[in-house]
Amino acid sequence: MKRFLSLSIFPLIGLALLMTAVTWSSRDLRLLFNGQETEGRIVGMTLQRDGRDDLLVGVETALTLTLADGTRIKADYRNYAPTDNLETSAPPPSAELRRVLSDVARGDAEIVRWALLRESRRTEDPRRVVRIEKTETIHGYFDLETIPTLLESRDGQIVPGNIQTPSTAVIRAVFDFSNPQRVAANKGESLVEYQYQRNGVAFTPAKKNFFLNAEPYTTRFLPVFGFEANGESITQLSHIGRHGGPTLALRLYEKCMVYYAPNNPAEAIVMAAPGPVDGKPLLWFSRLCEGFFGQWGSSSLIALAGLGFLTTGALFISLAVWPGKTPLTIP
Repeated sequence: MKRFLSLSIFPLIGLALLMTAVTWSSRDLRLLFNGQETEGRIVGMTLQRDGRDDLLVGVETALTLTLADGTRIKADYRNYAPTDNLETSAPPPSAELRRVLSDVARGDAEIVRWALLRESRRTEDPRRVVRIEKTETIHGYFDLETIPTLLESRDGQIVPGNIQTPSTAVIRAVFDFSNPQRVAANKGESLVEYQYQRNGVAFTPAKKNFFLNAEPYTTRFLPVFGFEANGESITQLSHIGRHGGPTLALRLYEKCMVYYAPNNPAEAIVMAAPGPVDGKPLLWFSRLCEGFFGQWGSSSLIALAGLGFLTTGALFISLAVWPGKTPLTIP
């Protein structure tokens, strides 16, 4: 009996860990296999700190690109989608310039720096970008004590409960690479101007960056997703996210997959939709992996530990039942 107990301890621990993993993700697994699948959209982002949460509901971006020949190109974006407001004093932007506009509109300060560095290598091209001014206007609700899981949507705008007055944050940053020697003397830094205001008051962030990238690692980012079910619109806070910055898997104002209970659509989970590769296989793979581990990471680690204990237990039992032949010892 004592031997049986000693041999069964590893399998029992393994089974307990597997049951814990299944229990941990039971709700997600139930909705994934038995729920209704529909396409949703990430419609907002929450930034959760200790007693001071922010809810982002809209983003307006104004870009001004200055080229080496003095041409200025202005473009506006709403929720990272281009508007019809595109001004230029020269022929329409080339495919290369449109790529810069697209990257910078959504990108953080590091993306802007890399865009200018990439452009600086085309030293003979008078149409290269040498200066980028980006103004980001964030619409939302700041310094909330808590954000409910289920949110209201009024006239297409997210509202956290009974709060009526939204807040606004404006971030303006200027990156200048018109003088490479000056940039080199500044240790490669091309950021020459930076202002951040919240409701018209100067604000000092943890990092000199744009709204979603100016937070310390302790800030937790949870997306807000919206979907249609049974003829009604539902807006809900995601249960998966990331610390220190927005997740790559659930990108703001992009598509996602939602699984909900048909008889209770408010019971729903969101899952990442990595989308097409679009010539960026590494980025697509990163989104896929982050989406998987964000959704199943904890339960997967517990399940792997359980399988490890089961394998070890099976090995010990097999050695006890079939010990093999004892090698002959010659005196």
